[in-house]
Amino acid sequence: IVFVTQNLNKIEDAKKLLPEFEIEHVDFNIPEIQSLDSKEIVENKIQYAYDKIQKPCFVMDASLFLDCLNGFPGPFIKWFLDVLKPEGLAHMAEKMGNSKCTARTIVGYIDAAGEVKFFEGIQKGLIVPPRGEKDFGWGPIFQPENDTRTFAEMDRAEKFQKSMRAVAIAKLRDYLKLNKQGNFGYVNFDDEQLV
Repeated sequence: IVFVTQNLNKIEDAKKLLPEFEIEHVDFNIPEIQSLDSKEIVENKIQYAYDKIQKPCFVMDASLFLDCLNGFPGPFIKWFLDVLKPEGLAHMAEKMGNSKCTARTIVGYIDAAGEVKFFEGIQKGLIVPPRGEKDFGWGPIFQPENDTRTFAEMDRAEKFQKSMRAVAIAKLRDYLKLNKQGNFGYVNFDDEQLV
């Protein structure tokens, strides 16, 4: 299965979360439309990727919605991180007196017929001062609900138990298995493997 991304960390995660698939990494810049609707962004990205490579593939997009900013920045989080850095986001949430947030990942998959499917993972949590070094992006400031550690303080296996990316990719995996899509290594996929 083809994963179109420029983020090598996401490739490593996908390989761990989809061990029964051979992941082909395709790396090129996908123009990102400006929208507050994450699904619209993913749909645009997956259509662009499919038009360019002409084969089934998937993309993903992560958003972070801060309660102190009425849900902003959402899908604009990467630009906020570029300017403010994780420390600045944590400081802003602290100064505004509300550290609650929601992290959301949407995976978009397009099949050979050009049909697009969406798979979503959501995790509520808190924005905290940066802690840990085991994650990237806003992982050092995101403390998932019902935990005392940030994503960056967890090892990969622990993070996957709570990660919105893991939930979205698991939904993609289940869909691909159920619909017998993709390359399942060098063996034919059969119904017995669904059990």
